[in-house]
Amino acid sequence: MEEREQKLAAFVGWAPGEKITMLKSEYLDGRVVKWSLPSIHGRPGPDAPTLKRLLLPQGELAQIYDSDEGIRYLAAVETRLGGDRGRHYHKVKEEWIYVLQGKVTVIVQDIQTDARASATLETGDLLFIPAGIAHLMRTIEPGQAIEFSKTRFNAADTFPFTMG
Repeated sequence: MEEREQKLAAFVGWAPGEKITMLKSEYLDGRVVKWSLPSIHGRPGPDAPTLKRLLLPQGELAQIYDSDEGIRYLAAVETRLGGDRGRHYHKVKEEWIYVLQGKVTVIVQDIQTDARASATLETGDLLFIPAGIAHLMRTIEPGQAIEFSKTRFNAADTFPFTMG
């Protein structure tokens, strides 16, 4: 397992070699990664993945993060129709987006190569965006999301980037 994948594995709380039963998609040569967390009804078994959505009688419990690395930035995001967010990149900050409810398209672009991709995120999807990747979130169905990072927010590390 290469270093980048080991860092991602540690951050999302799974051990190298652990069986992951969630859907995983990669974009921009694997730099941007999307996971669709599995929904489990009732108490999970010992072989359940660390990250998951537990659909319980008292309501859903989404386990979206489990790592020794701390979260230093956390934001609640409301996604409204016609309200694009982003059009920027960071040189230091890596971001994670978890969709609580709704549907968005995230357009990502490598600022060095101009390679571009888009990922549609729905309720229960988790997306990792590394530093150096410009991003834009476009709402398809209104809802809410969580953005988090192991790096503190720094306005000086937010660089505007033209993208459609």
